[in-house]
Amino acid sequence: MGRAIMIIGAGALAVGVIIYALIGCAQSQRYDVRSLPKWAWMLVILLLPVVGAVLWLLFGRPRADEAVREAQRGRGPDDDPQFLRNLEERRRQQEQARRLQDWENELKRTGRAPGARPVVDEPLDPMDPRYGGTDGTPPDPQDPAPGAPEK
Repeated sequence: MGRAIMIIGAGALAVGVIIYALIGCAQSQRYDVRSLPKWAWMLVILLLPVVGAVLWLLFGRPRADEAVREAQRGRGPDDDPQFLRNLEERRRQQEQARRLQDWENELKRTGRAPGARPVVDEPLDPMDPRYGGTDGTPPDPQDPAPGAPEK
């Protein structure tokens, strides 16, 4: 009777190893399998039940250090909240610097701040009739403004 229990135990162990190897092979990624293609390992495990399962465990399954290395691989920069905050801050600083540069350029070019209203009292063009004549001389204060009704 003791011998029968050992045979049943060995058979159960063999079936367990075969099932473990088949499930491991089926769940492994195609490119992680070593030595043979994944489909070939499935055939070896099925056609040579115990030997194929042991061969799979020794030579075919992906190495444990590869799985650990893949799990420990860092996140991408777009997954890191600190990186995203730094990126947004840098973008804001660049936008602020660009606006300041535009403001300074406009001030140098026109002599007034962007958005400032031009002074209306001074003529923009020396040929402006408010200067008096077309020769650029100032108007005579006694002369009526052009287009004003005469008294």
